[in-house]
Amino acid sequence: MAAQSRVWVEQEPVDGHVGAVADSLGLPLPLAKVLVRRIGSDPEQLKEFLAPEKHQLTDPFELPDMGKAVSRIWESLLANERILVFGDYDVDGVTSTAFLTRILRKLGGEVTWFIPHRIEDGYGLSVDTVRRCVERDHPKLIVTVDCGTGSVEAVEEARRLGVEVIVTDHHESGSGQVANAHAVVNPKVGNKESLKILAGVGVAFKLSHALIRYGREHEYPQSRTANMRPWMYLVALGTVADMVPLVGENRFLVRYGMEILNSRKREPGIQALIHATRIDQEITSYHVGFVLGPRINAAGRMGSPDRALRLLLTDSTREAQDLARRLDEANQKRQAIEEGIRLEAEETLQESFDPNSPGVIVVGKRGWHSGVVGIVASRLVRKYHRPAIVISIDERDGIGRGSCRSIEGFDLIAELGAVGDLLLKHGGHRMAAGLDVREQDLTAFRTAINERAKQVLADAELRPTQVIDGWVQIEDLTKEFLRAQERLMPFGHQNPVPVWALRRIRPHKMQKVGKEGRHLRLVFHTPHGVQDAIVFGYGDREPPDGDIDIAFQLRRNVFRGEERLQLMVQDLRPSR
Repeated sequence: MAAQSRVWVEQEPVDGHVGAVADSLGLPLPLAKVLVRRIGSDPEQLKEFLAPEKHQLTDPFELPDMGKAVSRIWESLLANERILVFGDYDVDGVTSTAFLTRILRKLGGEVTWFIPHRIEDGYGLSVDTVRRCVERDHPKLIVTVDCGTGSVEAVEEARRLGVEVIVTDHHESGSGQVANAHAVVNPKVGNKESLKILAGVGVAFKLSHALIRYGREHEYPQSRTANMRPWMYLVALGTVADMVPLVGENRFLVRYGMEILNSRKREPGIQALIHATRIDQEITSYHVGFVLGPRINAAGRMGSPDRALRLLLTDSTREAQDLARRLDEANQKRQAIEEGIRLEAEETLQESFDPNSPGVIVVGKRGWHSGVVGIVASRLVRKYHRPAIVISIDERDGIGRGSCRSIEGFDLIAELGAVGDLLLKHGGHRMAAGLDVREQDLTAFRTAINERAKQVLADAELRPTQVIDGWVQIEDLTKEFLRAQERLMPFGHQNPVPVWALRRIRPHKMQKVGKEGRHLRLVFHTPHGVQDAIVFGYGDREPPDGDIDIAFQLRRNVFRGEERLQLMVQDLRPSR
């Protein structure tokens, strides 16, 4: 089934102050409109957005239970007790684990770590993983990162085994119950709204900040030389990859971390990964989200996440190079498996998908690799503009482990909770979640969640939409315009790369490119010369004849040292 045509939706016009904003900030008018639409016209807010500074960070002790967590961790540090950092297998979890492990070791701690295996252990702190950690490492204290809020039974088991648990997390509990840990440092269970946007690694940063400050206030020698700066790139990696809003405090954390990522002095692990991915230009949030992040994720998706964490912890150049090469190979394998599952999933939708009816795509099969179903779900959402749940059914026990992705207007946590009696467990975010379901309950679950969708999405726009941030002229396609756009970086969730649109373009060349001609290359003339544009995934469709309108993102492309503008076309249509 071909992708549905998209409805182009232009952003709301802004008020008359935008011209003054453009003049005062030295921005082209189209960019000033985007900025005012997202931030407003208040000069102080605009200044903080364009130039976030350290003083904008909130006091880490405003997070719930932070004082209890910090004092207990310092007890362990001063008593030389073994501390185990318990993480998660995605980029946020891996970077959180690496960051906190680095800081605790810098503070003199005897620190070990554990990340569960996606397939064998599943997500989060469990009774089984607690027992394994205690048996293997004999910690006196477990500090979780990016997980643990709802791990009620696991925390009780740790206590029974004589181990205290401190939870640091940013997820809501799927069951609504919060573990009775020594401390639960989670902005979602607190009242500070501005902190609820933090990623797991953002919470780990806050804990580290509080630990260092507490240590210096109490004149502990270990804290004098402790410095988070060398590892702030980990905070940027995890924050961007976890798709939390890149506004407020996250904006400062990412921008500061990206400066470290682009500095000349990089740690062996991240330097080796950058080299393996052949990035030869300034690293942006695009490279984090689509180049570096997927390779860190690939370790956990295709097998053990330990390789990714070891890469971020090693001080050996040789080991880093070997690990980076393995992660790159794992990512290539992941891409091939993902593509096979996507094709199978779309084949099952040929007869069942109704483009005129609200619903949730629920597809599952025995043997599908559970490590890639979340990516497939995201692709299905983009193609069909429906919430999508892709489930890998374990051939051993018949348990389906699914990843869910949503569209605006369909809150996954609320809707999965409404049919929770058919699930073994579920949890996550409003737009992305996970679940476990018995194979024999899959049909009933599909029916129930679709009944919910018929009610919730009854008045929703069922065709995919393409948001247009602004129309520009062909004369605007200059390096100066791109440099002005880059002042709005870092881009990400709630501050996406602007999508511009051009009217009445007539390409003098259209050619299919890439493996099996999957993509479409456009070439057209501008007053500044010949301009290339690429339309990914368009190779199986026939482009319209005559003049076209294109919606695109403007990016910098560096090839063999030569810098050019690159138009990443999001959609195209016949000119009206």
